[in-house]
Amino acid sequence: MIFPTGDLPDLNSAYAEFERQQRELTEFQRKLATTTTTLNSANRMITVTLDGQGELKQVKFNTTAYRSMAPAELSAMVTDTLQRARAQSLETIQRLMGNQLGEVDLTDLANGTADLGDVLGTLLEPVLGTGNRAPDDEDDGWDHDR
Repeated sequence: MIFPTGDLPDLNSAYAEFERQQRELTEFQRKLATTTTTLNSANRMITVTLDGQGELKQVKFNTTAYRSMAPAELSAMVTDTLQRARAQSLETIQRLMGNQLGEVDLTDLANGTADLGDVLGTLLEPVLGTGNRAPDDEDDGWDHDR
């Protein structure tokens, strides 16, 4: 990033902002470590539990009715429940993060549809105090087609 002469960011302020963000990140990691997401299948036959990072922690079969299900039907039920639990887990993570990522949607980030230039700009803005992103018709140095 090129700064106009005399517009260099104040390093003391940048360092203080970095320390504040580091404290927030430490608190976020603490909350994440104690968070779980638990979701039942539509028919309440199974329950899946994910840890704070959205990783599968447990699959619990609440009845024995699964024994009479066709393998494809059981597989679809487990897959659907797990996908819904992961979506709920991402919402929980987004809520725990608060506004640390600004307007960045974690679902978009996880799906690969978020503009990484915007994400990095959002993350670096408080530290650099710039807001100098090039207008959309100028080359900002990021390959937005990836």
